[in-house]
Amino acid sequence: MKADAHPKKNTGLTIGAWVAAVLGVLVLAVGVTAIWADTAKRDDNGYFSANGHRYQTHTRAISTESVTVGSYVPTWLAGKVRLDVSGDEPLFVGIAPKKTVDAYLARIEHTEATQLGLDPFKVTYVDHAGKVDPHRPTGEPFWAAKVSGRKGPLLWKLRSGKWSIVVMNADGSRDVAATIGVGVKVPAALWVGIGLTLFGGALLVAAVLMFGARSRAGSRRRTKAVLAS
Repeated sequence: MKADAHPKKNTGLTIGAWVAAVLGVLVLAVGVTAIWADTAKRDDNGYFSANGHRYQTHTRAISTESVTVGSYVPTWLAGKVRLDVSGDEPLFVGIAPKKTVDAYLARIEHTEATQLGLDPFKVTYVDHAGKVDPHRPTGEPFWAAKVSGRKGPLLWKLRSGKWSIVVMNADGSRDVAATIGVGVKVPAALWVGIGLTLFGGALLVAAVLMFGARSRAGSRRRTKAVLAS
């Protein structure tokens, strides 16, 4: 029984050491990447920014599909969003709960932007009919964040829920065209990166110790076998 225990113990040490080593490398890589991104990829205002892209439609509004916040990324980690908006005509950009946006646009001719990707950029437009004139959207009370004008940032502190972004002409007219860039501020990125780096390093140290313990145990068994013979 005791003789069988040694191989099992060594097998457990080997498996544990390899698991710790692999996880340590992965976690360390994520941590180092987070630190590098925080120091090298943020703009002067602390935002990670993507290039601006052109959105346009012949209808009165462009709305996004549901943007879910809080399911996978904690809101305390994501922080704030900045939309850098510019256009040839005065624009309106607003963020509101998806259900509220759907109700608002239900009778307004509008276009939904679906299958949106930023890198590489792609978007599919789906048009919806409507006959109601929305007039000036900035007067609606339900916007969680909004901005109007030919150019300017929209700043929004992320909150859990399902949201939609709406782009319109400031007067509610047809033929909407806007260039929008997206930026995200992650206040805890540096500390998360440091924490992951330290944790990954600790896992690698644990792996080295387990490999060392296995090696020493094997050496002791070989020494006992030589002495016994």
